[in-house]
Amino acid sequence: MKTGALTTIASALPEFWKSVLIGRVGNAAIKLIKMGGEGIPEESHAEYDELLVVIDGELVLRVDDHSVTLKSGEFYLIPAGTLHSVPSGSYGTLLLIDK
Repeated sequence: MKTGALTTIASALPEFWKSVLIGRVGNAAIKLIKMGGEGIPEESHAEYDELLVVIDGELVLRVDDHSVTLKSGEFYLIPAGTLHSVPSGSYGTLLLIDK
């Protein structure tokens, strides 16, 4: 069994927005990300949905033509093929579940 503190693991990551795989459940990859810096450019994933869960901090997410701000404990499910980006200004710890 693996265990650990998500915020501690994320704070030790050397780069913003560079995910680390912390485990798998079935075909799903569970990744941890330290948010910050310049954000991430627009992207989409045709083959899979993404679940974003803010562990601590705040995530500003641009999805198609609208913006949403997620705070600690909130999540957003991005359907496959949906354009999304993160402008600069987000900070904290993000849990990402995808394929």
